Amino acid sequence: MREREFEERNLFDERGFTLAELIASIAILGVLFAVAVVILFGVLEQRRVDAAATQFASDLRLAHTSASNQLTDWRVVFMPDGSPISGCGDAAGVDYCMVKLESTYTGKSGSADPKAVEFAPRDFPEGTKIKRINFELDCAAGGLGAAVPPSECGRTSTLEFNSDGTARTLRPGVSASLIIGSADGTPSHKISFRAPTSRVRIERNIP
Repeated sequence: MREREFEERNLFDERGFTLAELIASIAILGVLFAVAVVILFGVLEQRRVDAAATQFASDLRLAHTSASNQLTDWRVVFMPDGSPISGCGDAAGVDYCMVKLESTYTGKSGSADPKAVEFAPRDFPEGTKIKRINFELDCAAGGLGAAVPPSECGRTSTLEFNSDGTARTLRPGVSASLIIGSADGTPSHKISFRAPTSRVRIERNIP
């Protein structure tokens, strides 16, 4: 009898959560979930920019190596503000284009510009783009015709690699760099091409 009364007393003494406690718990869980979502999106955005920078740097190295190995000129063509370009073979609206020329340049006049024989359209991961460029093209060597097709000096930007390993469309000895980032600019990575050494470098998370 006493054991039964003891059990009944304990049963009535047990209480659940109050409404205030439930609301506080839900609020805390909501804050933790929001923080986790922000962190997750930040990590995903960082990885997209990492992938875009790595891809572009790899294509610059590929163009440079292909020009030397195949004894012909290769171009990497893009818009200064990262907007899509056209004229990359049959592709339209790509982020940038790799172009193989039929031969090396025989002179510095626009009429000596070889024809494009191979196009390789490229797209960045979604939400990433070229934000700005930090170099001037050498438009004096052949005028406007020296940078087409499919790029045009003053409208599109071209990094062109000669068969001897030099960069034709840069002023002699001048290095080039550009910024690749997310839509809002954070994070952003800097891609540098060192003209004297033909070295491509990625500087991550620049301000």
